[in-house]
Amino acid sequence: MKTLPLSKQLIFVAIVFGVAMLTSFVLAFIASAAAGRSGQPLPSPIIGLSLGVVAGAIYIGLAGNKRVALASGDARQAALAPVDDGSARVIVFRRGFVGKLAGVDVYLDGAARTQLKSPRFAALTVSPGVHTLETRMQNKPSKALAVEAFANATVIVEIEVGMKQATPVQRTDDAGLRVVLASTPMVVA
Repeated sequence: MKTLPLSKQLIFVAIVFGVAMLTSFVLAFIASAAAGRSGQPLPSPIIGLSLGVVAGAIYIGLAGNKRVALASGDARQAALAPVDDGSARVIVFRRGFVGKLAGVDVYLDGAARTQLKSPRFAALTVSPGVHTLETRMQNKPSKALAVEAFANATVIVEIEVGMKQATPVQRTDDAGLRVVLASTPMVVA
C-alpha cells in the first residue's frame, strides 16, 4: 500500500464524510417526503457511508497520477519513423480498460522515465544493448523485463494491467501495431 502525504489523507477523509453526509441527507429527505406521516423508518446512514468509502477508494486509486504532457503530432510521427542515427528506441504503450485512469510508472534501467494512462505510449531513445524495463502501479513493482535494443531498431513493449499489477510484455514490431500507435496519444518522456 502506498503512503499518501497528510494533505491527500485529509482530502480522502473529507471525501468519505462529505459523500456520506450528502447521500444520507438526500436519502432521508426523499424518504421523509415520500413517507409523509406513515411512520416509515428513515434509510440507514450505512448506505451513505458505503458510497463515501467507494468515492474515497476511487480517489486513492487516482491519487498517485502525475501530470504528463502529451507530445505533438509531429513528435509522434517522428517516434514511429525508423531509427537511423545509430541509437535504439523502446516504445512502451498501454491500452485496455482495466485501471484505465490509474497511472503506471515506467522505469528504464532503474530511472523513472514517464507515467502512462490508457491509451497512451512513450518513445524512449536508448543506447544499443540490454536494458531493464519495470513498471509500478501504486508503488507495486512488476517483474523486470530485459529488453535487448539493437542499433537502428525499435523494440515495442506493451503494459498489460491486471487487477493487482502492471506487467511489461515485449511485442513484435509489425505494421498493424504501428497503425494502432499512430492514432494513440503519445506522452513526452
